[in-house]
Formats: sequence, structure tokens, C-alpha cells
Amino acid sequence: MREVAPSADPLLVASRGLLPFALVYAAVRVIVESGVGTDLRPYLPLPLRRSALVGVTTVLALLSLWNAVPMAFVVTVCAEAALDGALGPALRFGLVSAGVLAAVTYAVPMLRRAVSERPFVAVGIIVLLGVVTALEAVDVGAGLVSLLDVSGWLLGGAVQGRVLPVSGAVLGLVGLAGGYVRCLRRAMVVDCSQRRSASGGSSEWLSRLARRGPAWREAVLETRLLLRNSQARFLIFIVVFFVGMTAVMGLLPIEWSVFRDVPPLERFNLIVFPGLFGTGGFIIWHGQNLFSWRGSSCEGSMVRPEVPRHRMGGKVLFLSTSALVCFLLPLPVLLWTRSPFLTVHTSFFLYNAGVLAPAIVAGATFNRKALATNEFSFSNTNFSGGRMAFMLPLFGLPVFPILLFGNPIFQFGPIAGLGLVSACAWPLWRRAFVALYRRNRYAMMRGFRASRS
Repeated sequence: MREVAPSADPLLVASRGLLPFALVYAAVRVIVESGVGTDLRPYLPLPLRRSALVGVTTVLALLSLWNAVPMAFVVTVCAEAALDGALGPALRFGLVSAGVLAAVTYAVPMLRRAVSERPFVAVGIIVLLGVVTALEAVDVGAGLVSLLDVSGWLLGGAVQGRVLPVSGAVLGLVGLAGGYVRCLRRAMVVDCSQRRSASGGSSEWLSRLARRGPAWREAVLETRLLLRNSQARFLIFIVVFFVGMTAVMGLLPIEWSVFRDVPPLERFNLIVFPGLFGTGGFIIWHGQNLFSWRGSSCEGSMVRPEVPRHRMGGKVLFLSTSALVCFLLPLPVLLWTRSPFLTVHTSFFLYNAGVLAPAIVAGATFNRKALATNEFSFSNTNFSGGRMAFMLPLFGLPVFPILLFGNPIFQFGPIAGLGLVSACAWPLWRRAFVALYRRNRYAMMRGFRASRS
């Protein structure tokens, strides 16, 4: 911090970053952590009043590794400031940092509940956060009022001991703590036979989609599994990253001549990688673990009265819809800038939705490892030789026309045409995929059981 601003107080410099850190840290915890908060039902038989139980749980929620790691950094900064003679500001900075971590801890369960109950609102919030981040970068670069300045006034003012910032910070923390207590009281379900009232908004919309047919019901089940489990929810970060990458490509001053004049390796980095992963990143990362997400309850999944063609069709519908979402989100930027990258984006969207999504679903039938949906780990994934043999040719197929031809029509026409032809031939593909699923489903069940034991 002394290197960033040599003449400024290090504690005030650090306080300018507390609010942006809190927002990013809360987003990470919403995605990574599992569940919708503390499960109080095991503690309900204890001879404690509900208010006492809520109070104990509110305090215990702060004693988390998520808070211990940042607090270690805060203690180091405070100790260094105290040794330099700034004992009072160091203590106030420690209290402000602890309050920020407490606010994040109390806000995360409420945000996670909102994300689980209203998934489409959550998607809108993610898009809004992306826009706010872009505006923040512009404001910082142009010297305008930014989130760093707000954090410096509110939290930096609290570190300095000013009355108005201290009052605002305390009121914000008390409000979040009150909301967390209300969230805990809602979680106290005495009679487990009582069904929670149906949530409105997007959950009802998902239910209406599920009533459109068996394939739609399978797609809705995959959507809810994605939104309610930490390992699957992490993929939202991947979607945001690749959508942002596509939007950045649209902002670059790219001309049509670039597609034919750059060397082959640069052409791959400029066209194939962002095109394939811009709308297909979610398909690749989530689709490779299809069926394995429900591997811990594979018997119930297998005996569910669902025709195999509807099950396979629902999963293809889910992945193709994800490609459509990744196509539409950066589309306004590409249209606004009139970027030639729109051609890349559109052709690879057709390829990913028409070719890659069905192939990923077919390759997922070779999975033999059950995954823990509420366990966040990079090793918590699937790898199988059968799927790799199935998928590698499809990853390399779009490379050939782009490297062989210099005319954009011959570069992107075959990619888009192949996607359209494959989508139109879906009734034929479905028969082959259903036969593949019937052949592999019992091997999947045996593999899932063996991986759990």
C-alpha cells in the first residue's frame, strides 16, 4: 500500500478497497458455498428458546474459515500500523474490517436464497454487475466518482472516526444482521410436513416451462440443480467470463482483413478459441458432468418414469439454451460496435448449439464417477477416454476451414451450415443417442455405485 500511495495513510488506502472487496467476496461465497444458510433443524430439540438459538447461530456464523483468512491479513495490517504509532486508527480499521466481513457473512445466505428462488433475477443481477464493473473501470480511468471513492468516504471516514460515516456503517451492519435473523427464523420449520408456499416470480415461470412436456421438465431439473448446488453454481463464473470475453472482442477495432492476414496460430487465438468457448464454454464444462451430478442418487434418477428420448432431449435442450443465453448477452455490444466478430459469434453459436451440445450429451453417457454437487473442488469432475475420443474431433472440426481459407464466407459458412444441418437432423441423432444411453446406463449405475463406496 505504501508503494501504491507513498504519501497517503496506508489504512485509508486499504479502506478504499474494502467495499469493492466485500462485493466481490460476497459474489464468490454465493457461488461457491453450499446450501441456503445454516440448517437449524438438528438444533430445534435442544432446550433453548428460539431467540437464544438464533443469537447463538448468528454469532457462530462469524466463526468461519471464510472470515479467518481475511482477518489474518487485517491483523497484520493493524499490527504494522500500531507499531508505527497509529494505535487508534489501527483499532478502528480492525473494527471496520471485522464489520465488513460480518456484513458479507450475513448477506451471503440471503443472496443465495434469492438466487435459488428467483434464478432469472439472479441472471439479471449478474448482467447488471458486469455493467457496473465496466462503468467502474471507466470512472476510475476518467477520475470520476467511483466505488473506491464511496468506500473511502464511508469506511475510510469510519477509520478516521467521523460521526456520519460511522453512523452509516453501523446502520448498514445492523440492517444486514436483522435481515439475517429474519432469514434464520424463516428456516426454523417445526413441522417438516408443511410445504413451503410456492415462491413467485421466476420459479413459477420455471414450473410453467416444466409443464410444457417431459423434455422441458428434464431441462428445468438441470436448471434447478445448477442453481442450488455450489459445484454447479461455480459455472456461472465461467459463463460471465466468456460473455465478457466476447463483449471485449466486440470492442476491439477488428477489421475483416484480420481474419485472412494474421498467421494461423494467431488466427486460432483470435477466432477459434473465443468463438468456440464464447457460446460453448458452459456446454463443455457443465455437459461433461451430465448424469454424474445425480450419481449419488442414480437409482432414483434411473427409475424415474422418464422415456430415454425425453431425458436425452431435455439435456440437449438445456445445453442449447445455455448457448443461446451466451449468444444473446453480448449481442447488444456487437451490434452497437458493428464488429465483424459478430459473424464469428453467430457461426460458432450455431455450431455449438447444433453439434457440440448433442455430442457432449452423448459423451456424458460414458461417465462412471458420481460427483458431489455441494462439494467445491476442481478435482470433482469426470474424465473418461470414451468421451475424449468422442469429443476431440468435434473440437478440431471448426479449425480446418478457418486455417485453410482466407475468405470469411468459406471460413464461417461451413461452421454455421454444419450446425444448422445437425440441428435439423436432431430426430435422427436422437435415435442414436437413445440407443447409446440404453447401452451405457447400467454401466453408469455400476460406476456411480463403485465411486460412492
